[in-house]
Amino acid sequence: MAAPLLTIGERTEEEPAAPSLELSNDLAEFRSAAGVAEMVRLAGEVLGDPTFPVARAWKRAGGRSVATFPVYTPQELIHALGMLPVTVQGGGENLEITHADALLGSFLCSISKSTLEMALTGRLDAFEGFVFPYICDVSRNLEGIFARSLPGKMTHMLHLPQNFGSAATLPFLIAEYRRLLAKLERVAGRAYDPEHLRASLATFNRQRRLVGELADLRRERPADLSLVEMYLLTRLGSTLPRELHIELLERALAELTARHRKPRDALRVVVVGPFCEQPTLDLLSLLEESGCAVVGEEFQMLSRWYGDVPSEGDPLENLARAYLEAPVDIGVRATPTTKEAGILARVERTGAQGVLFLTAKFCEPALEDVVLYRRALEKRNIPYLQMEFEERSTTYEQARLQLETFVESQLFD
Repeated sequence: MAAPLLTIGERTEEEPAAPSLELSNDLAEFRSAAGVAEMVRLAGEVLGDPTFPVARAWKRAGGRSVATFPVYTPQELIHALGMLPVTVQGGGENLEITHADALLGSFLCSISKSTLEMALTGRLDAFEGFVFPYICDVSRNLEGIFARSLPGKMTHMLHLPQNFGSAATLPFLIAEYRRLLAKLERVAGRAYDPEHLRASLATFNRQRRLVGELADLRRERPADLSLVEMYLLTRLGSTLPRELHIELLERALAELTARHRKPRDALRVVVVGPFCEQPTLDLLSLLEESGCAVVGEEFQMLSRWYGDVPSEGDPLENLARAYLEAPVDIGVRATPTTKEAGILARVERTGAQGVLFLTAKFCEPALEDVVLYRRALEKRNIPYLQMEFEERSTTYEQARLQLETFVESQLFD
């Protein structure tokens, strides 16, 4: 029987799917993980459960959590108020869309529909609030739909500047952060304290450095860290308490540094495009099976969009400056560096032999930038392949053929 159509403001009456994973309130399963293999297994189970088992465990223990849409929410503000920031990156391949299609158009990205589906079916009930950075028209409209569909929850749309040359840009962004803070204070039940934010900056700085070390290891020794391993270890930081994620990364890096596997012939590529919607694990595995060594990618940009944020001075201003001065050139952010120069710099920095444009279907920011990227690559005769994906992709025969043909044409011609 087809699901009934919903109007904005309604929630489905049916019961959400039963949670497939229950964690202890203190998340002891992660601390007791024996090694990288166990961490990766746990990560796959946790991140594949669209009922957010970590947030549910956090709530049972008396904590509060706030969900953020990727990719540019300053999660340090949530952390500084004693709450758990969690990145919502869609429902993945394990979520059936039965209600969100009634509220969103056909030609919209999968992540918007699955995120709304989770809200309409109670899968996001563990969260006290939701933050949507204005990265595209879809994210802007999702905030309005959430506000009407979940009237008891805090919702906020974070406006982000695009004109980085104006003297008003920094004051504007600080004011936007303060506007967000005012709502977060009400959810947390406590006032903002600059000292707490300084401590949060230090925590997130440490997490970003460790994620950077993981990416460096992957770039320098791709045989010793599979793409799926790196992806899951990094993405865990989008849902776990950051202090716990730091512990896991430190242990994982100690084991991986000592790992030595036999290198194999592969085409070194940079993957561009999936900064918001995420490909399936099967697709990530296919990249390696087809002979690609991914030495640079955009899968989890929230943990890497800027470097260390200094704690001296006003921490809120420092956080805003970090956003404005970050050299990241992904599609939803304008930078002083042109897109053309940015893609060439990434290829040179990683020693890549080609570029794979892996863009989410209907993602306008990513698809628009492909035109600029391709023009720069063609001028330098750098090979590239463009592919599209969706969250619920299940068959990859065409993708496999494209990838294998691309790799062979570069390695053996």
